[in-house]
Amino acid sequence: MKTIKLLSTVLAVAIVAIATAVEKPKMNLVPLSADRAVITIQNENASLFELSIHAENGELVYYKQTTKPLNSYQKIYDFANLENGNYTMDVRVNDTRILKDFEVASKGIFVGESKLRIDPYFAFAGDVLKLTYLNFDQESLSLNIYDENGLVYESKLGKDFNVAAGYDLSSLREGEYEVVLSSLNNDFSFSLVK
Repeated sequence: MKTIKLLSTVLAVAIVAIATAVEKPKMNLVPLSADRAVITIQNENASLFELSIHAENGELVYYKQTTKPLNSYQKIYDFANLENGNYTMDVRVNDTRILKDFEVASKGIFVGESKLRIDPYFAFAGDVLKLTYLNFDQESLSLNIYDENGLVYESKLGKDFNVAAGYDLSSLREGEYEVVLSSLNNDFSFSLVK
């Protein structure tokens, strides 16, 4: 039991360290006219950026990845060919994402607030799988572990904001495993060899 309490404390400290060490890119979407907007992305360190726009039904309507690391990116986008409706812009810089909802309407482009999301942290050492995740959307989370034959372990993690867990995998045989942290809207995977 002391091991679990110690592990929980170590994981909580790791979450704080991760949250303060992650890149914090900035993204702005500023309407210029009824169908055009300027998108600006800035980051403290030069990094590759991924920019995608999804329709409300999840359909990918635009994708751009920079070919070299940049500190800033700015471009004017023409949304005239987009149907009226709700969209989400997703900017990824390393393990950090910024999401911004916007609406395209006949009267113009209406921009919502930005949301910061950070990918989970996985580590495996000494037969212990460690996981930390800031569940900003407080979605129901599950953890599944697969080997080459299929599912070998599953756990429901709940909806807590701060997820910090450790799993003793000493009873698993040697081999390759895929760990998947899932919610309604996201799947994150981590490969390990035991």
